[in-house]
Amino acid sequence: MENYGATLKKLIKFTNVKLSTVADAAGYDVSYISKWCNQSKLPAARVAGSINKNLSQIFASEIISQGELENFCNEFNVIVTEEQLSAYLHTLLKDTFKNTLSLNDKDVKKSEELRTKILYNPSEITRFMDSELPGLIASDSEPIEILCTMDISTMVNAQHLINEDYTSDRKIRIRMGVNPKTLTGKKYLQLYYLINKYHWVSFDIYDNTAFGERNLIVVKNKLALLLSLDNRGNPTIVTVIHDKDIVNTLFTQTMALFKIHHVLIMATTSEELNLNGYRSNFYAFDDYQIFLTRGFEYLLPPNIVEKIVAAAYEQGYDSSTEKILRTLFDRWDEISHNGKMDFFFTKSGLLKYIDDGEFYFTDIIYRMTIDERKEHINYVLNIAKVNPNINFYVIDDEDIPYPNNLFSFSIFNNHSKLFLKNNRRFTGGSGPQFYTVLNETMIAEIGKCYEEIKHMDFCMNFPCTALESFMSQYGAMVYRMLSLSDIKSPYKKK
Repeated sequence: MENYGATLKKLIKFTNVKLSTVADAAGYDVSYISKWCNQSKLPAARVAGSINKNLSQIFASEIISQGELENFCNEFNVIVTEEQLSAYLHTLLKDTFKNTLSLNDKDVKKSEELRTKILYNPSEITRFMDSELPGLIASDSEPIEILCTMDISTMVNAQHLINEDYTSDRKIRIRMGVNPKTLTGKKYLQLYYLINKYHWVSFDIYDNTAFGERNLIVVKNKLALLLSLDNRGNPTIVTVIHDKDIVNTLFTQTMALFKIHHVLIMATTSEELNLNGYRSNFYAFDDYQIFLTRGFEYLLPPNIVEKIVAAAYEQGYDSSTEKILRTLFDRWDEISHNGKMDFFFTKSGLLKYIDDGEFYFTDIIYRMTIDERKEHINYVLNIAKVNPNINFYVIDDEDIPYPNNLFSFSIFNNHSKLFLKNNRRFTGGSGPQFYTVLNETMIAEIGKCYEEIKHMDFCMNFPCTALESFMSQYGAMVYRMLSLSDIKSPYKKK
């Protein structure tokens, strides 16, 4: 349907009525008629009814007096009689007026939405960051790409970028900054918990010391925020930009700050780890700190490799994966007899492994039978007799101020390379498979975090030399748990 101005202009041209005649019929000056025709203005809604009725009578009278009814019907693609003409024209003008008024209202609303807003009231800022921002980011199903130049370790509002109600298959990538010089053990733990809380988000974390005082959050194709922060990193003034052209210009300019040689922690895939030899090189050392959140994939009895290889083929992997598996297995056989290893577990994770026997060897999901679990325990005890440099640390996750569902990522550190594995990703979830830490200083500091955890009240140490006495005391209970895990319930869930 044409808009009101175009319809009015078309009728004036068809009837060849003078603007002054139209103006007299409408009861307005000629300048108003010109503005209506040129679509720069509309008649006021309260008088539009009477104006359209008067104009329809003038146009109908001219068409009939000029004998142009047949041409009118052809021009306007309609069939009407002389008696129906005035009513038809009135309906035409009325409908196009309503349609144009509705479109104009939408344009005004859209213009309001695109208008840059400045928030400075604390409650208004809190409401926007807590409620409006996540909704605006997630307003459609497209992949989300976010740049944030602020220091994630001091900015609680990093969590406001992610709505916990996002669907698990949503592709979300966030590039964020951090100042590695200000990171402490506590902040490393906060960073770890943030990554775990949003395990389905891909974070790339950069050294932001070259970002200057740019306090920007830019969501591609969505919006941009310019923030003034207090000394605790909380926003005191927030400028919200919705104009897509400005937003994407800011995105391009800000993206230039995120240079590849400034990346500290990067989301990556299993294929990328294998392609550049990272995985193989990681196990070329002999001093490890390993925190496992799902099962115990190390110190495995030699005969289990054939079953893991078979499981790999069943899960769709090929001969190149078999080669990697056998290489790593041989290397770990050497390390287990001579290397220095500190293994960390959560108590709940360890008990779950005893119960179900499931672990992930590289990318392969494997579930040990009860007999295989018993064999695994006995093999670990035998290794303990020949290598006193193995220590086990059990973290009582009931005594730490974080829920155990925040332990999705296992951490592997050899003091030169460090990577995290997203165990939820291997069971069909979204998010990155791995994170690699690329900064030597960060790797060293995370190593210190491991050492600090050893001395915390919630961490219990079981050195290799004490395993035999531990099993003498608790072995019967462990084996009883293994036997109970094989009991199948005769009752079906309703």
